[in-house]
Amino acid sequence: MTSISVILPVYNVANYLEKCLNSVLSQTFQDFEIIAVDDGSTDGSSDILAVYNQLTPHLHLYTQENAGLSAARNLGLQHATGKYIYFLDSDDYLELDTFEKCIQLAESYQLDFVKFDARPFSEAGQVEPNRYDSKAFLEPRRLYQLDEWLEKQYQHYNSPVWLFLIRHALIRENGLAFQEGLLHEDELFTPQMFAVSKRMMYLDKAFFHRRYRWDSIMGQAGQGNASRRSKQWIVLELHEEAKRATEKSVRRFMAHRRDVLYMETQLGHPIPPTRRWRLDLRVYLRELKHRLRSK
Repeated sequence: MTSISVILPVYNVANYLEKCLNSVLSQTFQDFEIIAVDDGSTDGSSDILAVYNQLTPHLHLYTQENAGLSAARNLGLQHATGKYIYFLDSDDYLELDTFEKCIQLAESYQLDFVKFDARPFSEAGQVEPNRYDSKAFLEPRRLYQLDEWLEKQYQHYNSPVWLFLIRHALIRENGLAFQEGLLHEDELFTPQMFAVSKRMMYLDKAFFHRRYRWDSIMGQAGQGNASRRSKQWIVLELHEEAKRATEKSVRRFMAHRRDVLYMETQLGHPIPPTRRWRLDLRVYLRELKHRLRSK
């Protein structure tokens, strides 16, 4: 069995793909496979993947008509053979010791997942503030149990799956998958992953380099209605998850995430991190009324 399956959806990232692939292929830990899913690229990404497919046995290439990030990740999961899963976005890249450091912890402590930090950047330089740094909230290399881990999420929560190395059996045995046709798919997948996990650990290093692209930001700006509809659908799913949960900590956490996303859909923007974790509906309702009156 391969140790790590890197699931890599690819769609029109020709300018960034080689740096991403090279950051994986140059890892100090080499027992991995790359499950690359070409999601109908039209910009030369397919040609780059074809070259790398010939150059390295690490890469396994699959193609599909453009169906979105969730569908590409799900296809990758179908073909993954690794003991651990890592979801990588193809315009970003990794530090070269990412897999070595994470798998040492995962194997030593029999973890369901390892969480680490990210460093956001743009072509213009560092992006501030860094929302992906958990040092002030989580104790590094501490073995967390579920209740304590969920309690920490009220102070500082990150949903992107590229912050986690995940035990494959956890995903497979619990039927975890990405809801296709949605934006913000991690807002549902990550809480569902947390809910079925028992052993987790945080590693205080920014292994992941998160690229902010102007074309990506503009694309998101044009998806306002789709973004809102996706969040509304996820709110309903989190509500059902809260009702189904048998553990109090899980039920409370799912309800909290539901409420946060609901208020974000109503306000039309993310709730600032300094306020998000003490959600006071009356405050946000007053803010919403003020915004509506000012229009």
